[in-house]
Amino acid sequence: MTAHDTNQPDGPPSRTSTPADAPVPYTGRDRATVIIWRTAADSPGDTDAGTDAGTGDASTSPLTPRLAHHLVAIYSDVHSTVLDFDADIHLQHAAEATGRTYTTATDTTGPKPLAHPSPAAALILLRWPRPDTTDVNAGNLLSRCQQHLADDGSTIVVVTATQPGADTTSYHHHEQVLLAAVQTAGLRHLHDIVPIDAADGRDAFTYATGKRTARHASSDDTRHGTATTLMIFGHPRRRP
Repeated sequence: MTAHDTNQPDGPPSRTSTPADAPVPYTGRDRATVIIWRTAADSPGDTDAGTDAGTGDASTSPLTPRLAHHLVAIYSDVHSTVLDFDADIHLQHAAEATGRTYTTATDTTGPKPLAHPSPAAALILLRWPRPDTTDVNAGNLLSRCQQHLADDGSTIVVVTATQPGADTTSYHHHEQVLLAAVQTAGLRHLHDIVPIDAADGRDAFTYATGKRTARHASSDDTRHGTATTLMIFGHPRRRP
């Protein structure tokens, strides 16, 4: 396995930590572990980096540059492929700055496989909800991800919902739609990440006892005025 960045905080197990000769039985829907990622504020250099790197709008990205860097460093290896459904500037810069091959998906609503370079992607990232995809079509979208995901790769869905109390679609609704969709797509729900601001300015990853604990930990987070949860999916024989 190629080396990850050496300055990362201790995170979840590496995507290649399961030996090929030690298959993991899979019998259905998982009760996913929730990991809280506390990340320090971006430096001015991080915030400015990549603003001319792609066509995406940094102001609409649910990822901070630092969060994007952590995702790329932990869920992919140097020289592997990162496939992005949303042309996210922060993700593009993080991938290209660390020796990954960055590519974007086009025509994500069609029935055919996505046109993108091989090999299969170590990391696929997309936002939810999507203006071009209804709840009914979520299974088709994730099936397309499954077709292009490396055996030990991860599909990360960045779910953005308003804070509780707002008169909009809840996170719980989005979660139920996506959990049904991954069953259709033949993927496995590995774990969730709840990113929040680090009060002490230091990055740290901690395991929550459940979604309620994670929601409580993120209740004071006001980034973008919304709550963001990253749902991580992989092939059925992947360890969570």
